[in-house]
Amino acid sequence: MNGSAPLIQLKQVSKRYGDQDALTDIDLEIFNGEFITILGPSGCGKTTLLRLIAGFEPVSAGAIYLNGRDVADLPPEKREVNTVFQSYALFPHMSVYDNVAFGLRMRGLAPDEIRRRVGEVLNLVQLAGFEGRRPNQLSGGQQQRVAVARAIVNRPLVLLLDEPLSALDYRLRKQMQLDLKHLQRRLGITFVLVTHDQEEAFSMSDRVVVLNAGRIEQVGRPSEVYEQPHNLYVARFVGEINLLDGRVEQIEGERITLQIGHLKIGVKSNRAFAKGKAVHVLLRPEDLRVETLKDLADNPALKNSFADGGYFTGTVEETIYKGATYDVTVRLDGGRTITATEFFNAEDATIYFRPGDRVAVSWIEGWEVLLPHEG
Repeated sequence: MNGSAPLIQLKQVSKRYGDQDALTDIDLEIFNGEFITILGPSGCGKTTLLRLIAGFEPVSAGAIYLNGRDVADLPPEKREVNTVFQSYALFPHMSVYDNVAFGLRMRGLAPDEIRRRVGEVLNLVQLAGFEGRRPNQLSGGQQQRVAVARAIVNRPLVLLLDEPLSALDYRLRKQMQLDLKHLQRRLGITFVLVTHDQEEAFSMSDRVVVLNAGRIEQVGRPSEVYEQPHNLYVARFVGEINLLDGRVEQIEGERITLQIGHLKIGVKSNRAFAKGKAVHVLLRPEDLRVETLKDLADNPALKNSFADGGYFTGTVEETIYKGATYDVTVRLDGGRTITATEFFNAEDATIYFRPGDRVAVSWIEGWEVLLPHEG
């Protein structure tokens, strides 16, 4: 990633429970000071991967290195890795101060040093003045901050976060996402977050690891994962897509002519495709252009602005208001249903399209993604 040695390195790591494979052949490098997120659905192995790094579970095969050292035989307390659990796991009978100080006392630090370090981290997480409260006297967001403070007060190399925001309401979760991101930048500690929430992963992370059925599907910056998915699974998991089927008609360097239904459309791709091969054309809803056929007839320049002058025709089935945007569902004349996202302008929040409108649909050339046809 950055030319330096990875802080965490997983080599061919697998984990089995009886005859069930939880993780298979995981190769992953995580770098110092990075915020990386393991993203995937329930049951894909995210938490298992976190537990292997933390030392709560042994690997079935492969090796895990922390700062260049094989940590397979090290217990959790010897790994310089701390974990914030989904449940926070605070001690209910202890005050905020005692919860945060617990690990330092277990290590035998002097009382003055404990007071200094606890005070520092409570300031960092904006809980100064809450030292005497018990967990049941705190909000969910405050409890989450106590759990983070308890983890970072030990100054770990790595902080692991196991879906720590899932119990919070929407508004508080958004605020805590920002707080965690800013805290990570100030501390410079490597954060490894587990979540099933794509928006959470993209808004917080330097890189995202998409996990599926115990295997890594793609690793990359959020923009790479969203805009250049490696396969259909990633494309579908990290956002809404429209899928068109095409066939390669002609290849000239990176430029490919596709036959999609009745249209021949030129696109670009850095993937290698053979002439005559079937392909999937992936289009995000926000990448589509929709115009009424009436507007095209009244405005020739508008018609010519479509890619190669080509477009599909269809009928608007419904519109869905989403605040700053609205979705337009169109049934194409060939039978396939697609969804386009339309943006309101600053002066007008009127939904332009109506069910029954006859429309033309195309996209801005270069915004499509081509993948080999699966199945």
